Amino acid sequence: MASAHDTVERDEQGHAKFLGYVLQFGGWSLYHSGDTLRYDGMAETLRPFSIDIALLPINGRAPERRVPGNLSGLESAQLAHDIGAKLVIPCHYDMFEFNTATPEGFVEKCRKLGQGFQVLRCGERFDGF
Repeated sequence: MASAHDTVERDEQGHAKFLGYVLQFGGWSLYHSGDTLRYDGMAETLRPFSIDIALLPINGRAPERRVPGNLSGLESAQLAHDIGAKLVIPCHYDMFEFNTATPEGFVEKCRKLGQGFQVLRCGERFDGF
């Protein structure tokens, strides 16, 4: 199992092998991490973007479930809080039979931290704050 603060995996040229995106448009800032683990300096790198909405995985790391390295629900809630995201939307759950992660722990941690969140089910639409 990966540690809570992994280092960024890089290719031979020193480029990060995996990356997320910060999209800024019309006064909004959206962060989509894709598959991700927290690494040293991640929160400090993202905080200056003043993230309005963060899309973060909650399915964790479970080789027995064929799940690649991802944040757990608790880790996603904490990361959203640490980067100052106004709202976090969990992803990477309830889509595949083998992926049995649920948003309950994520929701509980967000509430404990006072972190804004919105849980969407497959096909559900988000209409904003």
